[in-house]
Amino acid sequence: MERARLMRNLRTSKYKKPKYFVHKNGIWWEVVEFPTNDIVRSFSRKIDAEMFSEQLTKNPPFGERGIPKFLKGNPLQVDISE
Repeated sequence: MERARLMRNLRTSKYKKPKYFVHKNGIWWEVVEFPTNDIVRSFSRKIDAEMFSEQLTKNPPFGERGIPKFLKGNPLQVDISE
């Protein structure tokens, strides 16, 4: 019963199934996870980003949970600090 009290309704539930969509940012196409609005991966072609988001939606790698933070991010940014 405690878990039922934590969520008021379906919209405010923190146990939502993640959804992925494609967003254009400049010349890059980004795959974004919906509940957290984090960038999962960036592509240079729209078709690649759409195929990747469809694959994540059809077969979620972590089930009902989202992708962990350490696997998300923009792989185009390179950290060269030492």
